[in-house]
Amino acid sequence: MRIFVLNNGDGTLHRYFLKEYGAWGVMTMAYLAGLVAARQVNLKALAGFLALALLINAKQAAAIWLRAAPQEKTFPGVIFIIHILLASVLLFPLFEMYGISIVLPYIIFPAAYLFFLKSMGEHAIYTEVLGFILLSLSALIAKAAVGSGVDARLFGVVAVFFTAGVFRVRIQFKKELRYRVFMVAYVIAAMLFCQAMNLRVVILMPLLDNAIFSITLYRVGLQATGWIEMAKGAIFLLLMAAFGY
Repeated sequence: MRIFVLNNGDGTLHRYFLKEYGAWGVMTMAYLAGLVAARQVNLKALAGFLALALLINAKQAAAIWLRAAPQEKTFPGVIFIIHILLASVLLFPLFEMYGISIVLPYIIFPAAYLFFLKSMGEHAIYTEVLGFILLSLSALIAKAAVGSGVDARLFGVVAVFFTAGVFRVRIQFKKELRYRVFMVAYVIAAMLFCQAMNLRVVILMPLLDNAIFSITLYRVGLQATGWIEMAKGAIFLLLMAAFGY
């Protein structure tokens, strides 16, 4: 049921709600990873989550804006800016707490994502990888929001874990040898990265499924793959909680 309708000439506000449930799931799990690493939860965590929800949902307005004809760009542009402004207001305490200079380096990821979204489209491999890296910033923001600091190491391991899902799905669609070899190499490199960061390699154990799938190409439906990825994310969180970060 539509709660309200606001015409912008050719559409309604429901067009501006992102229906990519995988993205919402990854963002939520990455955010929870940040809270697990922080070992605490407070009201600031809720504000941070709402800010991220606005930023993620802003992708829909950005996509409509980029695809719209010149005379139809105003409305989606305004919706996009409203999302960003509201998210910025919610995140402002973080800038006050840590200083904007600490978070500025991470702006490269949304900027790069928008660039590839515009130039190559949302289904290009570079765009999808940057999208998952962008979602992984949720972990960094979650830990910072509750007062546990801006943790680049946490962001790195969360990004490595969830970005693997891009190549897992790409293999399922195309089954190309180059992606299969890359996926096995990626899992090995992820384990070495975790060790180099002085983290327990065991927390990345769910990625072994990616390597097994790349080698065997065991049969599984696309919907089942989505649930498998969500289950792997949940196991990742449990391993972080059990073995420490």
